[in-house]
Amino acid sequence: MFKKKLPLTHSVSKSPRQADLKAMVAKQTEKAKNHHYKYINPEAVKNIVGKWAPLSVWNFSFLMECFLAVLNDSGSSIMNSKGTYKTDIAGVPEALKGVGEKLLKSNRNYKSGSWKLFSDLDFDITHSCVDGEPVETMVKPYFAFDEFRRSKEETRVVVHATVARFEGTTWTISFPLQYIMQGFPKIKKQHYGYCHKIALFNDNGDFDKEYIYVGVTGRDWLQRMNEHFNEIKSGSNKLFHQTWREFTGKKNVMLSSELVVGDHSFEQIMSWEEDFVDRYMESGVSLNMIPGGFKGMRFLHKHRLLKSDKATIKERNKALVEYQRQHPKAGIPNLLISELWKDDEYAARIICGPEGRLSVQQVHEIRKLNDMGIPLEKIVELVNALNIQQVQRVINRETYARIH
Repeated sequence: MFKKKLPLTHSVSKSPRQADLKAMVAKQTEKAKNHHYKYINPEAVKNIVGKWAPLSVWNFSFLMECFLAVLNDSGSSIMNSKGTYKTDIAGVPEALKGVGEKLLKSNRNYKSGSWKLFSDLDFDITHSCVDGEPVETMVKPYFAFDEFRRSKEETRVVVHATVARFEGTTWTISFPLQYIMQGFPKIKKQHYGYCHKIALFNDNGDFDKEYIYVGVTGRDWLQRMNEHFNEIKSGSNKLFHQTWREFTGKKNVMLSSELVVGDHSFEQIMSWEEDFVDRYMESGVSLNMIPGGFKGMRFLHKHRLLKSDKATIKERNKALVEYQRQHPKAGIPNLLISELWKDDEYAARIICGPEGRLSVQQVHEIRKLNDMGIPLEKIVELVNALNIQQVQRVINRETYARIH
């Protein structure tokens, strides 16, 4: 897909002294601090990536600035210690030229709460910076391959930074590129939606399966992530924490933490979480113990762990801890339930039950209207769906696939 990787280190006769290395790092950091940034906002990098920034906040900001500059000016989409290079995939360098300016324009036109990020060109940026390993940054041009392209509604440019290893297992932190770029608005009282994923690969290195935990917070998402890691280390029995510990240190596993959305109101983030947890529970890959969003609050209220079916995230999380204490095996697969899920009628009752997002009739109507060529915006209106994204996922059979 890309040109053969070049060596990333120079051969030297002697290793530099520790004092020399510190001086080199200090010099580079000073250069990064004094640089005039056109694309990257170092303060945003600090807020979004924090202590998990590869190298450091300043050096990662400078590296991403340089990468976006060459990407914008020449279409070069590979950068390592030897230089920058263009991929040999036909049409990709030409398509990437000017994309930095387009991303800045998208930020200037951004409307809070809409999550309308840049979607004209479907690609992501990967950055590998693990201690003792080669450093490389490159574009993954999904737009050049029909089988990898995301839907228009799901498209945004995401940075995937492989920054550490948990006892030998790779860990990647991901976030929308525009969140760390100049011009992205500061949003008051925002809520974050994030996912922690455990990807499994077979002996040939091919992707096999992925387990996903969905979470939300009205605080700093990095603070919440740090709390999760502390709970994992302290022996928490939550399904997500147990599973993360189980796979940490194993081969053919990749751990990842992704900030998916970061500008939602409380009501929006509850709807987002409910939708995402529903999707992964239906697919059998969720590490959430209860439904998401307001559906989860109704669940806890029924179990008399919440005074109301609408509470704060803090109150919900406290109730969830108590639910876990009372039900230590919550989330562990049940063979009887697994067998029941093979029954389409049972699946339909669960997926489209009283607390479900869409009824069976709504799902059928969405597919029927789509086959007739009705625009998505009109389908949302006709079936009283939540939004275009919800309708698109039904059409793509990412959700409600068991409904026939």
